[in-house]
Amino acid sequence: KIWKNSNQLLLRLFKKLRVSSKLSQEKFAEKLNCSREFISRVENFHERLSLNMLLQIAEIFKVNPSIFFKQP
Repeated sequence: KIWKNSNQLLLRLFKKLRVSSKLSQEKFAEKLNCSREFISRVENFHERLSLNMLLQIAEIFKVNPSIFFKQP
């Protein structure tokens, strides 16, 4: 249960970063070298992100990767 709640918070942050940067799912997928469908599944809690992908996302948004691991 704790993992599920933490994961959902992480994925909401993921989507918030994408939307606030005005990136479509398609454009974001291109930057991450994955499919738009994968981005959609992640944002709808049907897929999990790998640590490597989290690091790529942090690099794209120029944020410290630790933001993904902080407790609310």
